[in-house]
Amino acid sequence: MPEQVNCFVFRTDAGPFVKEELSEGRLRQGWSPPGTSLLNDDGSPRTKETWVNAYRNAWEEDPSPRRWGILLRMLEMKEGDLVVCPKTPDYSCFTIATVSGLYRFEVAPGKDDFGHIIPVRDQCEVNNWYDSDAQTIHELFKSAYFRSPVTKVQDSYRERVLEAAKRLREKEDTRTAESRDFIRKQRGAEARREAAKYLIKHVNKCWGFDQFEAAVGEAFERKGYERIGGKSQHGGKGADADHVLSIPMPGFEDLDNVDCPLYLLIVQVKHKKGKDYNDVHGVRQLINWKPGEGEQVVSKVLFSSADSFTNDCKRLAEEKDITLICGEEAGLFLL
Repeated sequence: MPEQVNCFVFRTDAGPFVKEELSEGRLRQGWSPPGTSLLNDDGSPRTKETWVNAYRNAWEEDPSPRRWGILLRMLEMKEGDLVVCPKTPDYSCFTIATVSGLYRFEVAPGKDDFGHIIPVRDQCEVNNWYDSDAQTIHELFKSAYFRSPVTKVQDSYRERVLEAAKRLREKEDTRTAESRDFIRKQRGAEARREAAKYLIKHVNKCWGFDQFEAAVGEAFERKGYERIGGKSQHGGKGADADHVLSIPMPGFEDLDNVDCPLYLLIVQVKHKKGKDYNDVHGVRQLINWKPGEGEQVVSKVLFSSADSFTNDCKRLAEEKDITLICGEEAGLFLL
């Protein structure tokens, strides 16, 4: 079983030395004068007492009481873990990198600090307002929980951050910024999709067919259609439509002497879990449904709570110009 990939928020100095070191694959942290490695010469972790004494001897002052515990988190970082650095290389951006090795201590020539090193690769600089994925990561930095120089991302956020980072690394020009209104709309759309997934899961677990069928009809009515009938109207052998809806024709309402047909949208509803292997039957029911005198069917929809449609269903629906809606898209329509 592969080892779990962890995420860390790593706040460090934004000066030119640390920035250049990061570009060369060395992520450096301060509070580290010469002789203050977190490891002994044999690679074993130092005791707090040993480290505090080394710190005191180097800088002639005691470290903050929390400093040891914060730095010790660097020893948890392993190859393949994700690290994100806020305000790096400047305040408008953050950097994503992959840990490429274990912690080591090495003070650069002419320096008396920033000896703690985590080797990294695949650095990616991202504008805080590049897109919704950038905001997912950037908003971590606003939390008091992530104010510490080194913080491990909790499990409840980890997968979301990993997925956002993966998508960002697949994009180009991540140093550019989108408008905040665009990102707010983008995140709103993503939130609706998450809500749609939950809704359709709840529908399949808790609702009966009658409730689902009624909810579909109500959703069409909210979108401006008028329900004028159902399966009993024009029903026949092999023909069925759970909802017969009239399509509004703006501007024709007051024209009494104009002979305008009644344009219809017909909908067949299926309450199914997983994949409905008989879904092509729903398409045939719509194909066989015939309008009455003075009526014209403009569109036909097979609306299902199933996760997906079979290939046979898709082929026949495409051939007969029938719209298929299922799964997450069905949840979105119902919201």
